[in-house]
Amino acid sequence: MEGYAKVAQLMATYEEFAILRRFKRLNYQNLLYLQAQIIHLEDSLGRLVDQDATHSKRKEYTEDWWKLSHGKGRAGKAQWRKIRRIRKKLKEYNEILLQQVYISKLEGPNLNDLEFLRSWFERPSMGCFPIRGLDYKAWEQRLENDLIAIKPRVPPDPFSKWITNTIFPLYHRVFGVKFHVRKVLRPLIGDGLYTYEESLLGSIINVITTVVAAVLPLLSIVVLYIVDSDATKLGIIVIFSACFAFVLAVMTSARRIEVFAATAA
Repeated sequence: MEGYAKVAQLMATYEEFAILRRFKRLNYQNLLYLQAQIIHLEDSLGRLVDQDATHSKRKEYTEDWWKLSHGKGRAGKAQWRKIRRIRKKLKEYNEILLQQVYISKLEGPNLNDLEFLRSWFERPSMGCFPIRGLDYKAWEQRLENDLIAIKPRVPPDPFSKWITNTIFPLYHRVFGVKFHVRKVLRPLIGDGLYTYEESLLGSIINVITTVVAAVLPLLSIVVLYIVDSDATKLGIIVIFSACFAFVLAVMTSARRIEVFAATAA
């Protein structure tokens, strides 16, 4: 399996690597062209309406759809033909506009996944430059802001993001390459791939979060019990309240109002 089929196999096997261009500039340029066409059609329709309003047999077009749609002769049918043309162009414009609204909401790729995809393209044991045409530049660094991921890995909170994007890659470079078992998929998408169960990583993060949630309140009670000075106790309460709010903000996906409510409680 070579070429585009090999790239497609990688993306189908690991969908987080299904990273493609969104073509923002071209999409907006296309919308601008359609908008310009409709504006010109609108102007042309306005002139036809004004012309028909001065004609004895066509002045009722603005008030009677039947007469408008069943006009006689070339001039009598001109306004309705223009309306039907505008209707088709509006349908095309609205469909593309809604598609662009949807596309603009799609997440960009995880930077680690994007870096791996670039590396995979270049490594002889993996992609080995499967695409040789002009489109091999689609994943270049200058185009990062124009890329979307079909199924991006989006951690639910800042702590999970830090573990996933910083600590876990560091673990892989130091320990994973030595002890983890490679998954051999050659000749489908190449050799030298290491796979980890994402559920395991999620479980580790959940355990850490649960332990911190259990220990932090108990720790504050123990410290307050040991300290005798009332002034010091007040300072400790402020510090632990700030720590509690920080943990909520970083290790959970709680909204601001929920953080305020939990800290006040």
